[in-house]
Formats: sequence, C-alpha cells, structure tokens
Amino acid sequence: MSGELKAHFQHDTENDSITISHSQDVTAVLDANKIARANADSQKKSDMVRVASIPHVVVIEWMKEGINVMAPTYEDKKRMKMKLNSPDYAYLRTGGGRL
Repeated sequence: MSGELKAHFQHDTENDSITISHSQDVTAVLDANKIARANADSQKKSDMVRVASIPHVVVIEWMKEGINVMAPTYEDKKRMKMKLNSPDYAYLRTGGGRL
C-alpha cells in the first residue's frame, strides 16, 4: 500500500561525515487512512481495532526522536498515543475519537 522507502546518502568530504535521509511517497497510505476514517462509524467493533496506519518514513522520524515504535515501552506507547491524538498527526488516524 505504501510507496517504497528510499534512503539517500550524502558524503561531506570537508568533514568526512555521512548524512542519511529518507523519503517515501505516502499518498496511498494517507488516502487509505482518509477512507477508513470516513467509514469508521460503520465498521464492526471488536477486540482488535486499527487506529492508525503510519508510513515507514514517519516511523523512522519517531525513532530518531527516541520513540521505539518496533518494541515500545510503556512510555513509548504513551508518546505515540499523544502524537496520534494530536491534530498534527490526525492524517495517520483511521478512526474517529481519541485513543
């Protein structure tokens, strides 16, 4: 569903350092999230409910901020929940309401 995650490497010969950046076309993920949010009220509720779909490039940024998305601690989960409830990251949510 998501675009390919691309890594970009840049070597600075002046100070002999390497900078790594990432990019991804997230259009498909965000479009699917928008559709899921629109249909959230009609979805059958169960024990497991998808609350967000987070593109890989966002996961990498959160991990750079110190949030271990892959093996989250209680504190990491709390920080992810705060981010997903924030208007800044509303586009990642697939349902209504708050977490």
